[in-house]
Amino acid sequence: MATKKQLSAEERFRLLAENSSDIVYQTSGLDIEWISPSVTRALGWLPEELIGRPAATLVSSHQDLSFVETNRDRLEHGQDVSQELLIRSKDGSEQWYSGVAHPLLEADGTLHGFVVGMRNIHNKVQTRLRLQESEEKFRTAMVNAAIAVAICNAEGRVVDANAAMTDFLARESSQLRGQNIADLIGAEDPRHTDTLHRDLLAGSRDSYRTRSRSALADGFVRHGDLSVSAVRSTTGEVQWLVYQVLDMTEQVHARERLTELATIDTVTGLPNRPTIAQRLAETITDTVRWGGSVGVLLVGIDRFRTVNDTLGHQAGDALLREIGIRLRQAVGQRADVGRYGSDEFVLVIPGAANHDDLAGTASAVRAALGHDFEVRGRRIVLTSSMGAAISTPDSTAATVIEHASVALSEAKRAGRAQLQVFDEVMASAAAFRLKVESELRAALDGSEFAVYYQPVIDLGNRGIVGHEALVRWQHPVDGLTGPASFIGVAEDSGLIVQIGQQVLRQVCVDIAANALTGTVAVNTSAVELSDPAWLDSVLTTIHSHRVDPTRLVIELTETAVMTTNRDVKTDLSVLRNLGVGIHVDDFGTGFSSVSLLRDLPITGVKLDQSFVAVLDSGRQSAEHALAHGLMQLASSLGMTGIAEGVERPEQAEILHTMGWPLAQGYLFGRREPLPA
Repeated sequence: MATKKQLSAEERFRLLAENSSDIVYQTSGLDIEWISPSVTRALGWLPEELIGRPAATLVSSHQDLSFVETNRDRLEHGQDVSQELLIRSKDGSEQWYSGVAHPLLEADGTLHGFVVGMRNIHNKVQTRLRLQESEEKFRTAMVNAAIAVAICNAEGRVVDANAAMTDFLARESSQLRGQNIADLIGAEDPRHTDTLHRDLLAGSRDSYRTRSRSALADGFVRHGDLSVSAVRSTTGEVQWLVYQVLDMTEQVHARERLTELATIDTVTGLPNRPTIAQRLAETITDTVRWGGSVGVLLVGIDRFRTVNDTLGHQAGDALLREIGIRLRQAVGQRADVGRYGSDEFVLVIPGAANHDDLAGTASAVRAALGHDFEVRGRRIVLTSSMGAAISTPDSTAATVIEHASVALSEAKRAGRAQLQVFDEVMASAAAFRLKVESELRAALDGSEFAVYYQPVIDLGNRGIVGHEALVRWQHPVDGLTGPASFIGVAEDSGLIVQIGQQVLRQVCVDIAANALTGTVAVNTSAVELSDPAWLDSVLTTIHSHRVDPTRLVIELTETAVMTTNRDVKTDLSVLRNLGVGIHVDDFGTGFSSVSLLRDLPITGVKLDQSFVAVLDSGRQSAEHALAHGLMQLASSLGMTGIAEGVERPEQAEILHTMGWPLAQGYLFGRREPLPA
């Protein structure tokens, strides 16, 4: 019986190496003596092309070789070494490999060569490098952020904090690390915050927002607007907690001082709202005795919030003080001046009997505020809107101020920087708005709002790729009505917040029921964005209906972002990180459209229909060039582009040629939008 030939150790090694997907080679000195055939599949080299050449032939010229001397020393001492190497393929492409070298020593201990095994780890290294880059960017952003930021582990122990956080808590970084964040930043409402935090850790929410109260070592208390968000692993486990605190101490103390001081506005030194209202009541009583009347001028500073947002609240207060001084100087003894609201001043004008009397005082106010202001070295130009009313024998202070307030709203609605005097027509309009507001409240309770959908079309294949949600009111008397008849009143009254919540809930219901194709865009107003609870409401709705966030798009206009009374970048970033799209509606019509793309996490733009309406293949208009340029801008930023108001095939063809991928309009169905 024949005896089987036993393989030598070298033969077994060669057999394994030749059949492995890894690359194995052996050197004599520094030259390749043998290399496994797998080098051809992996790098394109034939073994015979490499045998006899230096092993460095395989190493990229971009490789950092600072390790060579250290590794050679270890090999000469009989130690294995491992190293990540950037390896060059025959075609010049480069990939990362993990190499392990085993020394081959002569009998006298000198290094003859080495055996190297290399495994492809390119994807792993690329992932690690991207992660390192992302972490570096996050670290840079955190360190330089003006808002206080602390990174904590899942147990709430501080791992790192930026300079703004050390300033906020008046502690050094070394004093913060390892501390329980709850001991440093307390909640104003601990019970509610504990519930929110448990939900965060349990995974039912990814962030929450609350008010904080932090007692410093010297006894000083800092108040903050606290946002807490979770960074989770791929399995959903909490890895890090990110605490962000916006210092609200000055605002809180200002509110406390206003409560303490019963008569004087602490910012301007003018009579405050209750005091000026009392003076008006007394003036009306005195004037009625001799048959006269009293005029009230309510002055609103246009876009005052921009000063606060740009220069800060201290600068805003300084500006308000200067406005108060100028108003008192402008009217002298003719009127009493008081601060009525955040950016509103009220003037009580005894004896004012007609429009001319009010107009004269208004002219003095406009002249006083028309000169430039200087705050912190910055020149500020202001305009003011004014609403006026004249008392009657039956008037009370409340009714005259209410009439002036209605007139001021009309002045702002008419375009700002105007004077409106209250009259019966205005009264009728106000009464109508009150009626609509009352009906809207009933409509919310009676679930009279319905959501209709307009399709979004792929201009390439004319298929439906998404929808825009549009609200309709099933009025019990007037029947189905569009938003134009009620949205203005809804926004003025704040009811748009509840309407928006109902619309989003219905959209999530329809998505969950698989009644819609693609993404669904939901319009969001400035009033909704201004609501501090807006983000929590959106997140709760998405989670409660178990809707994939990538199916939703928040659609907002430039005006909505610019007129909201708070910074919404954080809220929008939270939604974007979940996968929710953020689109800018009416793109190209405002002054700051491009800056929005820079400052906010925008994922798509909607070309305003005014650009689409004038598209004509027979001529090249300015709108044509702008529409083309806006698409190139959106495309270069990796954003989705949607054209609105497409009504003619010619328009669709031009837009498609320009590169606009998606469109909406009557061309794709003349009927009104439909329910899901």
